[in-house]
Amino acid sequence: MLGRLFVVSAPSGAGKTTLVNHILGRFCREYPLAKVITYTTKHPRTTDIPGQDYHFISVAEFERRIAEGYFLEWSNAYGHYYGSPRTILQDLTSGEHRVIITDRVGARALKEVIPEAVLIWLYTQNLQILQERLEKRGQESLEQMSYRLNLAKAEIDQEKQTPLYEFHVLNQNFFEALDLLSTIFLKKMLKNEIISD
Repeated sequence: MLGRLFVVSAPSGAGKTTLVNHILGRFCREYPLAKVITYTTKHPRTTDIPGQDYHFISVAEFERRIAEGYFLEWSNAYGHYYGSPRTILQDLTSGEHRVIITDRVGARALKEVIPEAVLIWLYTQNLQILQERLEKRGQESLEQMSYRLNLAKAEIDQEKQTPLYEFHVLNQNFFEALDLLSTIFLKKMLKNEIISD
């Protein structure tokens, strides 16, 4: 039996990493579910843990891996390379479930390679909430924050105009969002398709 690939995307500040970590905490002991650690050439933030949040590698190393066909998909977003390892396919074939956090470009590319992938879009009620969360995080300069908010607006507009994701989860109340996300994961891992957005 093939495993499921869950692809989670959200604008910066929407809470995707925190929610995914809680999902893993809920299900990883009972189900063969693990997070895919993606690769990037960006510099780690002070809160990033190498090998847990990302594999941080040089541009030269990333480009070498591109040439070797190591990545299932990759992009040059936010001024840095990001990529998903091809080992995902082996994991799914072995019946393992995987969850990956990626942007819209990555989500579309993964869906093309793995049509059964479950695409989930997390969002907040408005950009003001995203801005407040980014400011509270205090990890970006004003220029970086402005860039991320503009990108978030573009991503939100794209999803409204051309929906890509199967499920949309509002992260206004964390525990309500976590419960809805848990329901999606559980039903899909159990191959139960009777669920509505």
